[in-house]
Amino acid sequence: MAGARFSRRALLAATAATATTSCRRGARARDAVVFKHQPLWGDPAPFHAMVADFERATGVRVITEVLPNASDALHQYLLTTLEGNVADFDVLVVDVVWVAELARAGWIADLSHAFPPETLRRELVPAAAESAVAFGRTYAAPWYVDVGLLYRRTDLVPEPPRTYAELESAIHAARRVSPELHGLVWQGRQYEGLVCNAYEAIWGHGGESFAGDRLALDTDAARRGVGYLRGLIEQRLSPSTVLSAGEEESRRAFQSGRTVFMRNWPYAWTEMEKPGSPVRGRVGISALPGERGPAPSVLGGWQLAINEHSPPALRERAVALVAHLTSLEANVTMAVHYARNPTRAAAYEDARLKAESPYIASLLPVVTAARARPQTPYYPMLSEVLQSELSAAVSGVRSPAEALSRAQRLADHVMGARG
Repeated sequence: MAGARFSRRALLAATAATATTSCRRGARARDAVVFKHQPLWGDPAPFHAMVADFERATGVRVITEVLPNASDALHQYLLTTLEGNVADFDVLVVDVVWVAELARAGWIADLSHAFPPETLRRELVPAAAESAVAFGRTYAAPWYVDVGLLYRRTDLVPEPPRTYAELESAIHAARRVSPELHGLVWQGRQYEGLVCNAYEAIWGHGGESFAGDRLALDTDAARRGVGYLRGLIEQRLSPSTVLSAGEEESRRAFQSGRTVFMRNWPYAWTEMEKPGSPVRGRVGISALPGERGPAPSVLGGWQLAINEHSPPALRERAVALVAHLTSLEANVTMAVHYARNPTRAAAYEDARLKAESPYIASLLPVVTAARARPQTPYYPMLSEVLQSELSAAVSGVRSPAEALSRAQRLADHVMGARG
């Protein structure tokens, strides 16, 4: 990254020199950088071309290995291998909510020398930069980001709603024409997607993630936000099927043409516009509505980190690969070929991106306003608490007030008991 203590060019040169020296000494059993990542979906050629460019520039061989696509399975795999001091891979992908957890455990390397926090904050969209920093140090480099979006049928709703009241009014207007339509579909199943939807609703009602060092759960804004989600079902603005829906169930319902609005991630746009899609050419996207205007979206996405147990001789080569894969050019390539949203603000102004993926280029305001979920080493444990209590609230098992009170007590215990 420009402005880093080691520029990308210097890193590439250093790793090329290291590769030459090490080959002469023949001191290592492994001389290739091993990169473990999730499948990108689509033609693998552009990704492999990025890796090949790095190999030609540095003389460093790279081996890529695909990990499980499901986040839960991937998280468990990383916990098992990193805790076991496994050293047979160097670069790995991590969810934005895992960085603090893995850094505190000492399982991923401090990258502040190559990606200083102040450089990340200058060059990247805000939430992406902050999600790579833990305890004042950089432990990952943002690869690509996701944000929650509101999808709408433009033939039914020409202009995007900015508030919850406008959303409700648009649903009623569409149903006066076609009474069989569902209103808004979202992700209400008991999993991390529900936590994302809930935080967006809480923020949309003026809430925050933290109150001092505590999660801000037992608050008026949080109660109104979670109550809003429950109210969508009670008022039949959302079908009860959202309680068992993840991203794909929501997408299929919306793409079938039976729904006016959908909350989902940017990947769904590509599916909507495929040949044969019943709603092709009739879908618009916008920021999520809020109580008084557009609400912040939850930031999702993936970072590149380095295994702390990676052999020392391979460490700077791995850093150089991360710099290469998170560069401006790589950002544009990932966006154009894989519909992955760039982490670098400059990428959204790139002429190639604007020409080939104007949809992604248009998302800069939403990405810039996005917020990260609570940045804490204990997030996976907190998420389990939130998933359970939020599910009880939106399904009507407990009132939002009771569920959030219980969640607050449990969250306080998780964070307080562990310092």
